[in-house]
Amino acid sequence: MDRKKLREIYEEQDGVGKELLLEKVAFCKFADQYDFENYFRIGELKDSELLCLASLLYHQECFLMLLDVMSRYKERFIFADTSILREFEPDDTLMERFSRIGILEGV
Repeated sequence: MDRKKLREIYEEQDGVGKELLLEKVAFCKFADQYDFENYFRIGELKDSELLCLASLLYHQECFLMLLDVMSRYKERFIFADTSILREFEPDDTLMERFSRIGILEGV
């Protein structure tokens, strides 16, 4: 692929598509072989490798690619810390606020 073909592909995209294409070009240009290959085997990565890949995407300002990775693999990025709730003592104000933002709907 040459610059002319890349420009044609770029011009065919909508706003988000253009941004995503630029991010992918930057990732292809600046990622080393290890990180590049990790992008295609995200499901097989150890947590530390996944966080390194996320860090690389962040530092290369590939935010749409990072958002996609974090959305598809959100269960690997979110760790529920229920220890905070052990000492939790709700008061009337807090309960009223919960009801207003819908935390307790259906409970």
